[in-house]
Amino acid sequence: MSTPEAILGELEAVRAETLRRLAPLTQAQLDQRPPATPENSGAWSLGEIFVHIASDEIYLRELIARPLLEGIQPPEGVGFRPPPPVAGLPKDVIEFWFERARSVTRRLLREWPAEADGTTRHDGGLVALFGGSSLNALEWLESFGGHEAFHHQQIDAVVQTVTDVEAEA
Repeated sequence: MSTPEAILGELEAVRAETLRRLAPLTQAQLDQRPPATPENSGAWSLGEIFVHIASDEIYLRELIARPLLEGIQPPEGVGFRPPPPVAGLPKDVIEFWFERARSVTRRLLREWPAEADGTTRHDGGLVALFGGSSLNALEWLESFGGHEAFHHQQIDAVVQTVTDVEAEA
């Protein structure tokens, strides 16, 4: 298993890539709902995707990882499925939620107790994704980097669609 420091390093590298994708986008690009394509389903605007990433970090950390770290077993009904993201948030609000989510995750990982044994585990409702096993608190935080990186492909596809639509206007 990775150390809290290694996990934080990976999370920071993935977040840098996420923020690199967010930086050049205009509010119009963030708000525009792209047409449905095989690559992006058309369900979420870019702003909603970014809000989803930031809010998922908060949700996963506070409702799954932290209770597990504290030795509290969340009930089976707790899953890695937070509510849908809010649409139309200003870019500075999205950036605020990214920074706020990560600052609290940084603190948690930097203050990770040496005596944490990792025996309390939960599948987050996604047991099939983890090969039939459940994860402990540290493994959940480690998995979030992969979740966020997965969305990079979605962001790239939607950016191309939104850029193409704006170029035609």
